[in-house]
Amino acid sequence: MRHELKKLLQAIFIILAVGSILLISDLSNRKKGTVAPGSKLSIAIVHWIDMPATERVQEGILDGLEGNGLVEGENFSVSVYKASSDISNLNSILKQVEAQDYSLVFVSCTPALQAAINIIKETPIVFTSVADPMLAGAGEDATRHIDNVTGCSVVCDFQTMCGLITQTAPRIKILGSVFCPGEIISVKFKDEFTQVASEHGLEVKFFPANNPSELPDAVLSMTSSNIDAVCQMGDNLMSSGISTLIKGVVNAKLPYFEFNARPLGTKMESLIQLDVDYYQNGYDAANLASQILFDKISPADIPFQVPSSVFIELNPEKAKEFGIVFSDDLTQKAKYIEGEKSQFHRKIRMAMVHYVSSPDCEDVTTGILQRLKELGHIRGDDFIFDEYNANANVITLNNIVKTVENKHYDLIFTTVLSSAQALASKITDIPILFTVVADPVGNGLGKSYADHQPNVTGIDGMSYTDKGVELLKKYLPGAKRIGVLYCPGEMASVSCLKELEKSCKKYGIDLCSVTVNSVTEVSDATTLLCSEKIDAVCQLPDNITIPSFSSIVKVTREAKVPLFCFISSQVEMGAVAAIAGDYVQQGIEIADIGIEVINGKSPKDIPFRRIKQIKTVINPEAAKVYGIDTPEELLKSAGQIIGQGK
Repeated sequence: MRHELKKLLQAIFIILAVGSILLISDLSNRKKGTVAPGSKLSIAIVHWIDMPATERVQEGILDGLEGNGLVEGENFSVSVYKASSDISNLNSILKQVEAQDYSLVFVSCTPALQAAINIIKETPIVFTSVADPMLAGAGEDATRHIDNVTGCSVVCDFQTMCGLITQTAPRIKILGSVFCPGEIISVKFKDEFTQVASEHGLEVKFFPANNPSELPDAVLSMTSSNIDAVCQMGDNLMSSGISTLIKGVVNAKLPYFEFNARPLGTKMESLIQLDVDYYQNGYDAANLASQILFDKISPADIPFQVPSSVFIELNPEKAKEFGIVFSDDLTQKAKYIEGEKSQFHRKIRMAMVHYVSSPDCEDVTTGILQRLKELGHIRGDDFIFDEYNANANVITLNNIVKTVENKHYDLIFTTVLSSAQALASKITDIPILFTVVADPVGNGLGKSYADHQPNVTGIDGMSYTDKGVELLKKYLPGAKRIGVLYCPGEMASVSCLKELEKSCKKYGIDLCSVTVNSVTEVSDATTLLCSEKIDAVCQLPDNITIPSFSSIVKVTREAKVPLFCFISSQVEMGAVAAIAGDYVQQGIEIADIGIEVINGKSPKDIPFRRIKQIKTVINPEAAKVYGIDTPEELLKSAGQIIGQGK
């Protein structure tokens, strides 16, 4: 018996020793941002209120997690909960979160932190958008706090704002501001604002509102009182009701200063805005979370953080209405200046969705990024530009639409009809700006160019068929019959075919069309078309012929049937000539529309447009291959001559 016990103890010792060796040897492999194979972290984000600031916080959290090595769907999952300012709903959500055993919980706003402290006792909690975590009961100070809680706070910088008001507008002495008596942070801000304003020789009159229904009366009472300006401090009530206050201030024609983040797509009405970078607030919180998840640091040992980024926004034109001019020193400090070249007031998330890979679509992307760069915007700094390509696969396109919808982009660019329709049918609350879309009205994106789906606008990609046939006639004055391939299952292709038929009829030309349903059919369909005793092929762009254009070139050259088109890159591939839209320019134009939307203009107020710039592109060497001459007038007037550097 004693012998067997001795052997058992020896075995246990060996197991422990080997385990210790393996544990020590693996320390070098355990790096920040790594998750054990086969495991997946589960993270919850709980919002007290749904508003622009919390949306930005969430963007920052997700990007911050990604920056620390996490990939959603691969090594972590995230669940987002919104309490909609309902305390019973909030408590129910947090009890559900506690029961589901998440790896970590993010909370935004003071009520969410207060409730989380009472319900979640062990799971790490990282807070955001909380003005005073100590007042919320999270601890005695930034370093002595509840063991499972840490986070990043936000502040209203009353000292800076009061200093800016007295420096830029010394005649302003009495300020008005709405506060919420039932919100502890709002009451704290009221007291702090009063004290700081007094130090700067200013008086603040406060007007109470306990809920959104009381807000209009509070705003009316404030704007009707004896005040020189409105300076609205930030709290949860005002974050959701800021539009009501702005409307009242504008109607009263009062100078307005603010701490609140205005909703994306609304015009800046304040003279000066001091704003926490809520995106950065979320990103900083994600960095704290990474210390907990990967470095195994207890939240108790991570001090509460203050904002790492607070910035000034200025509106010089609005200031001039009240006789106020900003100094050069102040404008140099501003992060954003309304009406001037500047970075966006926060990081804007953009998506570009392509249905098919093609030079024209790539040119659009080039134009967008070129224009944003010209305006002083830096990719990765003040905007994110994610690109998706379905590669002509409908299933892939539908999956992309779901992904884009779930990521809550601020702006979606898209090319060609298929992707525009797929996006517009599923997404109604995010601006969608299309390009290279033929006949957007005929294909269901609107009743007319001015009356269309409220969140959708863009640039018509319809080919200029009249000018295309006219160009062909300059090469072949005696042409009586021309051919084209088209895809009956693609609405854009059918729409363009109808336009080409009208143009041919106008010039007394018979149009012969052959259907094609897939890329693999293009070569045979072109052979069939060339056997129809035609004088030339005038190929319209669509999702079948664009990726297989080289096959069309090959067959038409063998048959000595001159090939014309509507895309400049296809002339480079061997077509004779084209009347082509400048797709880089189209990208520039759609980028300008995007800026309009970001600055407050609704897509429903922006009519669909045609391509503004087109050009004649010719390829004299290709013409020789087809056995025809290039007219002298085109050699002099063409916008681009392939092979001659023009």
